[in-house]
Parts: sequence; structure tokens; C-alpha cells
Amino acid sequence: MTLLVERWPNLSSIPHIPLGTFPTATSSMPRLSAIAGAEVWCKRDDLSASLYGGNKVRKLEFLLGQARAEGADTLVTTGAAGSHHVLATALYGRAHGFEVHAIVMPQEQSAHVEDNLRADLAAGAVLHPIRSYSLLPVALAGVVAKLRLSGRKVFVIGPGGSDASGVLGWIEGGLELGRQFDSGVVPEPDAVVVALGSGGTAAGLAVGLAAAGVMTEVVAVRVTPRHLVPKAMLTALSRGVIQRLREIDDRFPSVGETAANNLTIEEGFLGEGYGVASGASREAARIALETEGLALDSSYTAKAMAALLAQARTTRRGKRLLFVHTLSSAPMAPLLASAPLLPRNVRAILR
Repeated sequence: MTLLVERWPNLSSIPHIPLGTFPTATSSMPRLSAIAGAEVWCKRDDLSASLYGGNKVRKLEFLLGQARAEGADTLVTTGAAGSHHVLATALYGRAHGFEVHAIVMPQEQSAHVEDNLRADLAAGAVLHPIRSYSLLPVALAGVVAKLRLSGRKVFVIGPGGSDASGVLGWIEGGLELGRQFDSGVVPEPDAVVVALGSGGTAAGLAVGLAAAGVMTEVVAVRVTPRHLVPKAMLTALSRGVIQRLREIDDRFPSVGETAANNLTIEEGFLGEGYGVASGASREAARIALETEGLALDSSYTAKAMAALLAQARTTRRGKRLLFVHTLSSAPMAPLLASAPLLPRNVRAILR
């Protein structure tokens, strides 16, 4: 039973497929804290599932549930070449009987990106590479139309799974954190720090915490350009999902304004752009690994950690900070054991 249903039973009508192992652990990081100058804790959503963890698992529980409820047999999604969302969708989609297609867009070349693409192929995903983000609307429409003409029943999942269904997974995450605070598993922090990609994780956390009565600030550290995910988009996403929940069960609290006020976007750590590591992110990844054995990717989760460390040394010195670890720590070796080499058309989108 989800926490949403446990607290608001009428929400049991929302489709859901269990994928992860929850609650995920929340633990202190004393060695990193000593360096940071603040009391740092970590929400270990990197351990959310043994097949493939990270923040996408919670979203996919509701997205695949919705796809199943609508009678779909094919998932179509999109992301950058090294997208963790695309890989998670490919793995869990296949495990639950869906054919998975993904439109993938250019990204800076790295071993990490290539591994994710090869794992996509090993998981059975059909990749449709495009040379520019501007081509996405036409490419998406074309792929969906072709599949439907062939008789497939298609369910489209947007970038990062951040829509009114996917964000439910991180409302669950916020409720879960609220319960951990209440039970004393972890003391309530002054701020929760998380990477801001497509926005669903941060928006869901803010709503879930507010619904649990927790007024902690959610600091969303931007790793995608502002024009792709502006604050107004997160506010609209939050309000839309709250309206949906209240239409099903009017006892769900109207916390849209509270969630918006509690969500702050940290703009200073994007660096040269999405998927491009920075000096600060490389240093943050080194510190996290050497102190706590925490593996971060230098272009996404490490930027969030860089922001946490910077704030811990300045405006939040001596405060209690909770880092939400959103990168899967499941080993990639089993996924790559039978993975093919990248075809030429896919390799062409690596810059």
C-alpha cells in the first residue's frame, strides 16, 4: 500500500505498479559533515531497487501503472543520450511486458553516457536518435504515429517522467521523509537538497513534505537550462497534481502555495550546461566518494552536492542539510554484459 492510499484511502483508484523497495534509508554522513561545516544527512534513493535505482523508480511506479490501466503495450519516451530516465524506463518497461521506444538527443560524449546508451539497447529499447532538441516535437509525433498505424497501443512518457502521474512518486517520497522525521529516524533538516533536472522530483518532494506538515525548504539545484524548466512550470505541475488528488479525495490538503513557497531553485551550479561537468562538481564528487563512499555523476548529482557544500560553508554553516541521492548505485556490469556496440546513427549524436 502506498503512503498516499494509507493516508487518503480514496486515492486507491490511482493506478500503481510496485517497483522499488521503500522506504529508502536516510543516514548521517559524519566524515563529509566534518569537511562541510554542517550536519549532512543522505536520503539513499540510489538504493531504491536492485535492478536499477535512483529517483526514476518512484515515478515509474505510477507511470507504468497508468500505462497498464490505459491498455498500452508500448511506451515512448525521450531524453538526452545518457538519460537515466530512458534507461530506467527501458528496464522496467521490459520487465512489465511493454515495448519501449526512446527518442534520444545530443549530449557530450563520456564513458558514462555510452554505457547508458548500450544498456538501453541491451534492455531492448528501440532508440530514435535526433541531431537537435528542436526536432523533438516532430520526431515524437512521427514515432507515435508510426507505432499507432502498426497497431501498437502507445503511452507517451515525457522527459524525466515529470508529469501529473510521475510526480506522484515523489509526493510519496516527501510523505516518506515526513514519516522518517516524525519517527526520529532522522532529525528534521533545515533544508533538503536535490538535483533539478526535469523537475518532477523537486516538485513532488515539496508537495509531499507540505502535505506531511513539514515546512523544510527544498533546494532544487539546477542541472538543466532555466528556459527548459522554469519555476513557473514547477508551480503549475505542483498545483495540477494537487488538484487531481483533491478531485479524487478532497481530504488531501490544498498545499500548492505552501509547496511553491518552500521550493527554492539554486541557479549557480549549472556550469557550461546540461551533461557537462564543472570543476565544482568534480570536486564535490571526489569529496563524497572519499569521505562516504558515495558515488555521484559529475554532471548531475555532483552539481547538487557542490551546491550543498557551498551553502554549508557559507549561508548554512552549522545547519542540518539532507542530500537526496538520485543516481542509481545498482551495478552496471550485469546490464552491459550482453550490450552491443553503439550503432553509427546513435554514436553520431555524441558531441
